[in-house]
Amino acid sequence: MIAACPQCQTRFRLAREKLGPQGARIRCSQCQTVFRVQAPDAAGPLTPAESRPSPVAAPAAPAPAAPPAPPKPQPPIAHALIAEPDAELAKGIADLCARWRISSEIVEDGADALLAIFRSPPKLALLGAGLPSFSAEKLCEIVRRSGTPEAPKLVQVAVASEPPVSGFEADAMLEPADLPAGLAAVLERLGIGAKPVEAPLKPAPVAVAAPQPAAAAAPAPPAPAKPTRPAPSSDPEIAAAERLARIAVSDVILYNEQKFAAAAQAGNAAKALATELEEARQHFNSRVSPIVRQNRDFLREELERRAAQRKA
Repeated sequence: MIAACPQCQTRFRLAREKLGPQGARIRCSQCQTVFRVQAPDAAGPLTPAESRPSPVAAPAAPAPAAPPAPPKPQPPIAHALIAEPDAELAKGIADLCARWRISSEIVEDGADALLAIFRSPPKLALLGAGLPSFSAEKLCEIVRRSGTPEAPKLVQVAVASEPPVSGFEADAMLEPADLPAGLAAVLERLGIGAKPVEAPLKPAPVAVAAPQPAAAAAPAPPAPAKPTRPAPSSDPEIAAAERLARIAVSDVILYNEQKFAAAAQAGNAAKALATELEEARQHFNSRVSPIVRQNRDFLREELERRAAQRKA
């Protein structure tokens, strides 16, 4: 029997006797996609009643129009390694890569990421925060020192930590809060994959307004706007402090996700995460001058903004 990969449509010949009652799991040798193949049901013999033709054939009802076939998925044009310990976040990144025609492999450990990079170099390697065995900074250094011509483009997810070793930085940096959507701009800038083509918007039908009575009801108030990230400051020192605060708060949320989610819904994020925020403040204060932070609590502002964004 013939089986086809649902991702890249590569066809394989399989022996039917090797498929059990539940089928078999197969990994595509081209794009590494894992899929299940089911054995086709054998057709049984016709019973006498089924074999006997009907004396009068009833007129056949017109067959319903077949729905249009869905567009055939296009094969991937690049491959990415996603090194991210958060399984849900890694899946979101892989889904975004698939829309950009990029196949992906997910690992949760820095050592596994290093082996995958040198075993079969991908076009892109996204190195998440909090990787065990080897950190994202260490992986960048090892890959850069190797000098391999086929080395992938490196995208590092930054957390509140010491800056990377000079000369071994990644090709792009992202904050945990930017994923997975923020990766699209990086893919476009690095020229990896193919940007999805958005379907054109259909013009909205023109509705004819009905005559309104003299005493019309007052319009409903507009819905409150969803909190968004404020525009960066024109002062470079303040802008740097705001960026460091976003990274520090992202780190706090990353390691206290359930606690933060509950506090955001209750509206007491700053109080519930006061201990964690103070631990981040020690590092923040060591890198931001007292003059810049004397009039603002950057960390509390960023935490409350993120909590309002989560609750909206």
